[in-house]
Amino acid sequence: MKWIKSILFSVLFLLPSVAFADLTGTWSCNDGGKYYVRQIGKEVFWYGERSVTNPSWSNVANGTVDGNNIILRWADVPKGSIMGEGILILNMINPNKFQAITKTGGFGGSIWTRP
Repeated sequence: MKWIKSILFSVLFLLPSVAFADLTGTWSCNDGGKYYVRQIGKEVFWYGERSVTNPSWSNVANGTVDGNNIILRWADVPKGSIMGEGILILNMINPNKFQAITKTGGFGGSIWTRP
């Protein structure tokens, strides 16, 4: 009986976080940008840009995974011409898709996917 409880606990509480354990990779967004994401433990970093040559915007972000959410502070960098900054809270829908649930500072994108 103890092992059944242990398995049930693992399925209900541990596996959902494992499903979102690795966000590292290249992501596309509905803002037309490409985002290069690196996850180390619960910490997330990214660099995003509209285009490789002469982008209208480019940004970096850093934050943490908290359950099914990613909480990020982002800032545009001078490779592009826009200089915004703010907070993003993203909800992980599945291992290959997340969407913004909170955006400040005029951030444009709202849905990210990866192949």
